[in-house]
This record gives sequence, structure tokens and C-alpha cells, in this order.
Amino acid sequence: MASCERRVAFETLRPLCVQLTREHTRKNVTAVSTALDKVNNRIILQELQEYLIFPVRILLKTQKDYSEDLYTDAFSLLEKILRETRIGSWDLFMDLFTTACVMIGSPSPTKDHGKVCSEELKFAIVKTLNLMVNRCDYAILQKLFSLQSLPMLGHAISIMLNLAENERARHLKIAAMNGIVGLSQVDGEYCSKVKAMLGDTFASFLPGISITLIRVITGDSKQGHSVLITAISTLMKVVHLVMNTEWIEESQTRRKLFPSPINSCSDDKLKSLAVVRDETWVKATDEKLAVLVKQITKVRGHSSWKVRTALLDFAGTLVEHMKSLPSCLPHLLEIMVGLLTDEYPNIATASSRYLEVFSRSHMTTECRPLVEMLEENLHNLSMTLPRQMRSVGPHLHSVLRTSCHLRRLSLALVQILELDCTDISMIQERTTSVGHGSELISINGSKDVLKPRKNFKHFHDRRIHLELQKVCRLLGFYGDITLLIDHFLDVFHETILHKMQATLVINEVVLGAAGIGVTVQQKDKDFDALKKRKVEELEGIIKMLLEEYTSTTNMDLLTGPSSVHSASSVAENRLVALNFVTSTETAPSVSSFNHNIMQICLYLEGIGMFSKAIQKKFLPHLIVTLYPLMEKLGDQNAYISSTAYLALMDICVACQFRSLNELIQKNSDYLVNAISLRLRHFHSNKRSPLVLKVILEYSSADILPLVNDTVQEVLSCLDDFYEEQSSLFMTVLNELVRAVCRWFPPPKTKSKEDAGSTLTSEESLSSVISEYYKQKKISHGEVTEEDTADLSQENFRNEEDEENPDDIEPDKKKNLPKHVEAVKQVLERSKHLLSSSSPRLRLLVLETISLSCQALQTQQDELLPMVHQIWNPFVCRFTDEEKLVTKKAVETLCIMADTSGDFIRHRTCKDAFPKLMSFLSKQAQISIGSSKPYLYTVNCKLQVCILSSVGRLCKKLQLSGADLLRISNTCVIYLSARQPSPLQKAAMETCKILIEVDPDPMWLLLSNLYNPCLYQQQRQEFMEVKFADNSYVRNEYTDNVMILLELPYMKSCHLSG
Repeated sequence: MASCERRVAFETLRPLCVQLTREHTRKNVTAVSTALDKVNNRIILQELQEYLIFPVRILLKTQKDYSEDLYTDAFSLLEKILRETRIGSWDLFMDLFTTACVMIGSPSPTKDHGKVCSEELKFAIVKTLNLMVNRCDYAILQKLFSLQSLPMLGHAISIMLNLAENERARHLKIAAMNGIVGLSQVDGEYCSKVKAMLGDTFASFLPGISITLIRVITGDSKQGHSVLITAISTLMKVVHLVMNTEWIEESQTRRKLFPSPINSCSDDKLKSLAVVRDETWVKATDEKLAVLVKQITKVRGHSSWKVRTALLDFAGTLVEHMKSLPSCLPHLLEIMVGLLTDEYPNIATASSRYLEVFSRSHMTTECRPLVEMLEENLHNLSMTLPRQMRSVGPHLHSVLRTSCHLRRLSLALVQILELDCTDISMIQERTTSVGHGSELISINGSKDVLKPRKNFKHFHDRRIHLELQKVCRLLGFYGDITLLIDHFLDVFHETILHKMQATLVINEVVLGAAGIGVTVQQKDKDFDALKKRKVEELEGIIKMLLEEYTSTTNMDLLTGPSSVHSASSVAENRLVALNFVTSTETAPSVSSFNHNIMQICLYLEGIGMFSKAIQKKFLPHLIVTLYPLMEKLGDQNAYISSTAYLALMDICVACQFRSLNELIQKNSDYLVNAISLRLRHFHSNKRSPLVLKVILEYSSADILPLVNDTVQEVLSCLDDFYEEQSSLFMTVLNELVRAVCRWFPPPKTKSKEDAGSTLTSEESLSSVISEYYKQKKISHGEVTEEDTADLSQENFRNEEDEENPDDIEPDKKKNLPKHVEAVKQVLERSKHLLSSSSPRLRLLVLETISLSCQALQTQQDELLPMVHQIWNPFVCRFTDEEKLVTKKAVETLCIMADTSGDFIRHRTCKDAFPKLMSFLSKQAQISIGSSKPYLYTVNCKLQVCILSSVGRLCKKLQLSGADLLRISNTCVIYLSARQPSPLQKAAMETCKILIEVDPDPMWLLLSNLYNPCLYQQQRQEFMEVKFADNSYVRNEYTDNVMILLELPYMKSCHLSG
């Protein structure tokens, strides 16, 4: 059986190997590789090993310039063969090993270490070299690690080191370092004698390996943590192999018992490469390694916990197993001690465990001087700062009162805390909606809003920022708070360069003075009393700071080129100082705007911190701070609005308000009065309407009576500033209508389908017969659809008059609810803005109209006249120059149909559908056969929107007859397989709805596009149904038409046909 299987495998592989020997092509290499996958018997592959490797050896030795892809495939094939077999021939091993090394690098010292070849080829060669060493017999390993093979082994290691240091590809650097580990066989399960032999050989390469790997570890941080981890691990294994005390002693014992091969070697050059690991060499190597290990201690603060774990394993392993490195020991212990307080518990625990092992094994009499030195270093390290604090503590006030000391301290903090404001996202990020209405806005909801991140110029580690916060808070708690605030306010006013940093320090100092964030190891008995006294001092200081922060000069800074208040000359003057970065430019730079944004965020953050500091005593300060915070909450910039929201949440917590809604309700009289006063001087208070917008967004329906007069003032201002500020006011009115929809949701009513399902069978039969009779008259031309519609309406009115003859009363003007009246007034203003020249404003007006229709859904007597008034300007939006406006108009029409129903049926068919169908017909010729980029155009999005909406409109408006047929004729065009997939899907969904509305015309249309079968007359009195001549041939519509014809409604038409 085995011989049969061997013969089959040989007959399969033989022609492929012969073909590869004759023609060196990638196709032939792939064929051999594919055939190898089918041979699962390793014994057979071992017997055929040299036969399989022979064509690869011929390919690699041929003096021709083949493509690198061919060489890569050849080494991949060689790797596959070696993975399933073992090398037992030294000649074969040496030939393959030498060929691979020559391929990737020249052994000549005059040439570069590596040739210019692709990363893929280098990666394949490195993997093959590593596999060759791991898949060879022990006899070959003995020869490889002998003195005669030292140059060959050294060449391979130098190639690996060159790749590990100079290559950019991470996977290649890692593979090269893993190759060094593979060549050293340090992971092999060998006895101590073999380990001693390996250590003797690799001692020659220890200097080069250690120096290169140290350069990799302390090199570019962008190379990735996986490279650093592999480099640290490789260095640890090589040093452990060469400097292990046990294996060094084994080597020295063997050298005494057996003659050294170095002495019998006659080649002086070869003898000079060998190293004898005697006491002198061990001591010299220890001193040199100490210099390198000291450099690696810099990595212990790396941001990746995996790198710190690898570094701890490096130090722990070397300390545990090597007594031959006394000079390196202090640096290794420094690494372990430094990681004792790591933020990751696993690292700290492992470090503690390593130190315990070290203390048990090294706390002996002979190690006493070393122990004393370590204890002294640790003592100095841990006691320096507390000793200095104890010496300064009682005199901290006097130290801070010394101008030179305070000046140096403040400048140090200001320079360290310099903020980086170059991030373009600061000015780009726009506010969408920080909150979600009053019902969901609460104190706990502040977690949903992310705090804007501060980026510092001189550091990026968050832990450094936290430590600096602790320093500032300790200064505020133990120092003279009045002196500190006055000094940093001087720094604040001194130069614009230090303004942001001074604000940041002031905020933290105030928070620290209140005892917040101040940690003490042993709580002093006077701690609470000192805290109480500090809080009392803070009340007057906070009042002064709030006046400074909320002043117009500081709070009203330009935050973008399209700022609402850009017309103010005062603001232009305030921006002059911020143009220090681009003083030669006339226009403000992005950096200037970012500085302003961050400065405002620090003011707002400070207000929230002040409320935390004095808690409920902050209530009197709301009259100064609440309006500016509400104004900034409505800002378009996401950084500012998010910070204002978080500050308001801090105030809610400090002043014990349950939600932002309650905060607004309790202070609504002040806010409404402030808005009204500012609206009277609108030219200098152009952001005041946004405060009303924020109130509406975050309040409940109880606020409506209080802001009703303010809403009227906003409507009056819109009339006065119609051309200039209509976009600003429409934003507020849009939020008003949105709030009405949220406060007064329409009641849920049964759909017409549900109501129709309650009809009795007699009523259903009667309606079917009546409808059939009416359609028959229309088909014979006796009456038209308009006549039947008028007749049905007249009969309906007569029936109502007969049923309620005494209920007819003259119309009386109703007293409308305030929210209905407000929405009506918004709609009256909206109709004049639909033709605005600003596309953004037109979009906003259309959104407001759609929301207004939903708000007035239950007030049909008010809604329908308003729809009639806005219809003419609204219809013009279907031919708008901006397709996004047209798309929004289509969405608004759908909402109108949902709320107004039959009222807009005739005018929709007359005014809207012809324009929309004309666009679809013209655009279908463009979209057919278009490429993928067309899907991202605005025209395609508009096509999808119209196709998705038209079916819903037809069903809602109950279209039939010619109107429905015109729409159906246009929609079926998009069933073509040549149309983009999104358009086909939208057309399919619309056709399904049209089939539900009236299946018969749709069956005729679809059958005319593609008819799967030929229909014959069953009786002579039926007219023959004729379709297009090519409808029986499979075409571009076939797939989609077949899906639609399989629907239940279509099957009934099919049977009747």
C-alpha cells in the first residue's frame, strides 16, 4: 500500500519537477506547490525531498535575471517542502543556506549588506533561513555552530540585523529578529552541554546583536510596539544564552577536560573570530553591557503596556538567571522598581514578584554592599520630595510671597501648560444637537456629552496633565489664594501668549482651594476647618473672576469666518491681539480662531468649576452667568456648545437642580427679560435669538406661556430684518415648531386599511359593484372622472344636510391654542422665504414647513388654508437649481400628503408630479449604464428620493386612472438592469406599491416590457391583448419584471388574463 502511494505521488510530481527544471516560470512553480498540497504522507515527501528541491536549486543558481516574483515563489515552495521534511545532508543544507544568504546580501565586506530587492522576497528568504535551521538534524547543528562555519553563520546574522534596523516594513523587521532567535536555537530543548556550545558560538556575535537591537529599541517610536516587543525579547534571549552563569561554568569545565577546537585551528583569521568565555571576558562584557542596559531603561515609560511588560520580563529574566552581570544589576533593578507603581495592576504585581525572588536569592552577606546601595537610592528617590515639602510647608505662604519665587513658579506652569491650537477640527466641528429634549436631559445625561480634549504642545501623556492639575490644586489649597489669583490675573492681562494657560491655572487653583481633588496621605485635623475658611474666601474671588470671564471683551470672541456677530467693530478690535501668529496677513487665520475657541471653552469650564467650589452659594451668581452659558450652548461650534453644556450640568449638580429644564424654569423670568432687552438693540446683540432657541430645545411645554411674548418679538424682528438675518431667526422658529411637535404629539389614529377591514361583506360587495359601474361609464366615455368626483361630493353634502338640518350655524372664529397660533404665524413667514437666494435658508424653511404640517395635523381647519397659501412658492422648489433643495421639497410633500390627504391630490397631480416625472425621464438616460462614482452625485440621490417617495404619495393620495398610469410609465424605466442598483431597488419598491394601488395597468406595463408566456383568447367576445414584438425575448427588464409578476396581486391579473 505504501509503495503504491509512493509511486502515485512520484508519478504526479515527476513531470511537474521536470517541467520546472526546463522552464523556470511562476506557473510551473505554482503547479509543483499545488501538487504538494495533495500529498499528505510526510514519509513519502521525506524520501522525495532532494528530488523536489533539485529544480528549485537549479532555478536559484541559474545566472539569469528572473523576476523577483519568481524568486519569491521559489523560496515559498522551498519553505513548504522544508516544513514537511527534515534536512539530513550537510551538503544540501550548506548549499541552500549559502544560496539564500547570497540572494539577500553579499558576503563581500566592500559591498552593501543587502541588495535592492523587494520586501516580499526578503521576507520569504528570512522565513526559509529560519525554517532550515529549525528543520535540520542535530549533526548539522553541530557543524553549523563549529568554528569552521563561523563566517557563514556571522554573515546570516549580519543580514538579519541589517533588516531589523533599516527596513521599514514591520513584519519584515519582526521576521528578521525572529530569525536571529531561530539561528541561536535558544528556544530549543537541549541539555546544558549543547546550550554551552551554542553560547560559545554566539558570544562572537553578542556585541553586534546587542548594539543593533538597542538602537532598534531606543529608535523611532513610530515603528510600532510589536517591533519593540520583539527586539526586547530577542535581546533578552541572546544575552541569556551567552551570559547565563550555569552555561558559562559548563563551558569552562568542558574546556578544562577536552582540548579546545580553537587551539587546533591553523587559520589565524578564523581563530580571531572565536571567543573564549573566561573570567576576564565575562567581566569586560558585563561592563560594556551595562552601558547598553542603561539606555534601555528609557523605555520603561512607554505608553504601550505590552512594551512595559516585555521590558519587565527582560529585567526579571536577566536578574533571576545571571549572576555574571553585577554591573547591569542596578539598571535592571531600576526598571523593576520603576514599574512597581505602573497603572496596570498586572505589571505592578509581576514587578513585585520579580523583586521578591531577587530578595530571597540575593540577600546574602556577600551582596550586602549592593543591597545597601540599592536601599540608599530607593530611600533618596522616595524621600526627596516629602522632605522638601516638610521643610517648605510651614513657610509656604512666605515662599509664595517672594516675587521671584512666585514668578518662576508661574512661568514654569504657564510654559509647561502651553496649549496646541493647530487642530483644524476645532473650527470644523459643528453642533448638531447636544441634548435630546427636556425629558431626557438630566444631570446623569451629561455623560453622553464628551468633554473637548485639550492638546498640549510639550507633552501628550494624560498622566502628566493630571499631575500638573494636582500641583495647581495643592497650591490653591495650601497657598494664599488671594495672592495666587491676583498674580495669575496679572499674567492673564500681561500678554496674549499666556492668557489661556493663566486661565487654566486659575480654574484649577480655585478648585483646589475648595479642597476638590486635593489628596493627603494622613488627613490633618485642621483639614476641614481650612477647607471651610478657603471656601469663604472664594466667594468674593469667584465674583471677581465671573465678572472678568463674562465680560464682553473676553466672551464675545470671533470663532469663525461666518460668525453671527461678525459685524461688531469691537470684536474686530479684540481679534487684533490674536493675530500674533500671522501678523503679516490681513485676514484672521485658522490658528486665531482656534485660540478664541479654546479661550472661550476655558472660560466656560471655569464657570462650571466655580460652581463646584462653592456649591449652593453659586445661586446668586446665576444672574451673571446663566445667560452667557445659554448663549454659548446655542453656538454652532461643537467645542463651545459641549463645554457650555457640561458647565450647565455642573451648575445643576452644585445648585441641586434635578435637570437643565428645572434650571431654565426657575430662572425663566430673568432669561426672557434679558432676551427682550437685547432684541430691542438687535444690532449689537445678534446672538440673543439663539438663547430662545436653546430654551425651547431644553425645556418642557410649561415654558410656552412664558416665552410667548418673546416669540412675538422674534417674529417682529424677522419682519424688520428680513433681508439681513432671516437665516438666524428661521433657526429659532424651526426650533419652536420642533418643540411644539415634541410637546404636543398628534394622537395615534387608525389607518384607513384598519378602518376598511371592519366593513361588512354586504358593504364591500356594494362598493365593488358601484366602482365597477362607474369605471364602465368612464371607459365608454359617458362621464369623466371630474364629473364623478363632483357628483360624489355633491351627494355627500346632500346627505350631510339631510342628516343634520338643524346643526347648520354660521362660522365662528375659534380661540386657538397658543402653540397652534405660533405655528400658523411661522408658516405665514415661511412662504415668503421659500424663494430666498440662500440654499441653506430654503432647506431650513422646507424643514420648518414639514414640521409645521405635523404640528397642525390635528387642526385641519388651520392647516389646509396654510397649505393653500404656501403651495405656489412651494411648487417652485421642485425645479430648484440646487438638487438638495428639490430632494427636501419631495420629502416635505410626503409629509404634506400624510397630514393633508385628499386636499392636495389634484394640485399634486397638476403641479408636482409632471415636474418630478420629467426629471426622472431625462435623468434615466444619463444614469443608465453609469459607473460607480455616479452613485455619489446629488442627481442620483434625488432620483432615489423621488422613486422612493412617489409610490407612497400615490397610495396616500389614492391616485387612479391616467395620473397613475403616467407615473407608472416613468417608474418602470428604472427596472432596467443597466440602471444603478440603488435606483433599481427604489423602483422595485415603488412598483410594488403601485401594484397594490391598481394591479391591472401595472400588469399590462410589465408584460409589455417582458412577457414570459403567450396568451391566447379563450372566447371570441374578449379583445386580443397585444404586447410589444420583442417583449417575449429576454432583455434588460426580465429579472426585475419576473420578480414583480410573481407577486400575489399580479398572479390574479395573470389568471384573469
